[in-house]
Amino acid sequence: MKRKLTFLEGTLYAGGAIANNVVTTVTIRGSFSKACLQAALDKVQRRHPLLNVHIEQDVSSAPYFVQATIKKDIQVRVINRLTDDDWKSEFVRECLAPFDATDSLLLRVVWIRGEILSDLMFVGHHCICDGRSVLNLMNETLCVLGNPAMDIGSYDRFSSVLDFIPEHVKRNKGNRFIAKCLPMIVKTALRFASFKKEINRCNPYFIHWNLSKEESKAILEQCKLKGFSIHAFLSAVFLTAYGDVDGRRRCVKLFCSIDMRRFIKEVKNDMLFAFPAMVPLHLKKSSARNIWQQAEMLKVALAKRMEKLTVYDTLVFSEGLTPLIPQITNYAKKDKGTHAFTFSNMGRVQLEEHYGALAIENLYAPASLFALGNPSTLSITSFKGQIDFMFTSDENFLSYPVARAFQTRALEIIRTSLSTK
Repeated sequence: MKRKLTFLEGTLYAGGAIANNVVTTVTIRGSFSKACLQAALDKVQRRHPLLNVHIEQDVSSAPYFVQATIKKDIQVRVINRLTDDDWKSEFVRECLAPFDATDSLLLRVVWIRGEILSDLMFVGHHCICDGRSVLNLMNETLCVLGNPAMDIGSYDRFSSVLDFIPEHVKRNKGNRFIAKCLPMIVKTALRFASFKKEINRCNPYFIHWNLSKEESKAILEQCKLKGFSIHAFLSAVFLTAYGDVDGRRRCVKLFCSIDMRRFIKEVKNDMLFAFPAMVPLHLKKSSARNIWQQAEMLKVALAKRMEKLTVYDTLVFSEGLTPLIPQITNYAKKDKGTHAFTFSNMGRVQLEEHYGALAIENLYAPASLFALGNPSTLSITSFKGQIDFMFTSDENFLSYPVARAFQTRALEIIRTSLSTK
């Protein structure tokens, strides 16, 4: 196998020197051996082609996924579990530790081992996976741990992202014209932005919290009753909270991370894939102050944005930008963006509460400490009837006290909305 990285894969790879990792952790009640864990990971590795590659660059520095000539096992680092919070320090460590992608696989696991409870932390390079992918890898591993005889199958690799694009889209004269002109436009824009200084990113942090099962259930029931998605409601909550905390902004914008799997039928939910679409949503301070009215506005706005989303066209256009990845990466180190944060809502997680003799105690939402662009990201999952939140950022983009105030204000809005149904 030798496949050139797509545009987004290449930007997330960023030359290999930057840690762009997706990390998620699960707490397990029950015992298992390292040999059983390694055997389960071996099955998962055989299933996914991108878990058997490293990255090489050609003479023009273009990165390629290359099949490893000698099989390597997924690395498992084992440490002793001393407290329930050990995963927090390991989360930061693993987010900030880059992969040696030229010589190692692009997934690793940390086992925080205890006598009764253990934490399994999955760390994947963002160039091969997103949060949903890492959750799926975790699910497959737990399935085999709980039932070692289980066959989880495999699937064929693809040679290029262009394989997914219908011929009529690739041959469209308008698309071909834009694909030809866009690199020149972007190259000119990058040249004008070259005077910016790189932003210092040395104080990353994260904030984790969750809602009670009672509050989580109440939100879901109210959203269903009013005809809203939980996504629209929480977008309204956090946009409003951010605007209340940061009084300088007349308009607060977030980017919704949209899973492109829903638009590309060839890419199944259980395949590794790293190509999200970013859809902007914003609220002005003059907008209706009732949170449910705001949710209605965002529901309509998101629906309109989704209708206009042309995934195959986007793939065609973006691939033309691949030669500019080094310049784009350099620009991303200097740019804060115009949005307040990125919102990644993965919804109800398809994990089981029990895998054989193993029981899942807690799941922490997948998250990253980005080293490019605006690192402020809010990740949300729902598991065992409980909504879980992870907010990550850096002091040089958003101070920790302000982020804490943002979290507190969001909780106030949620609880007020539930008390004034």
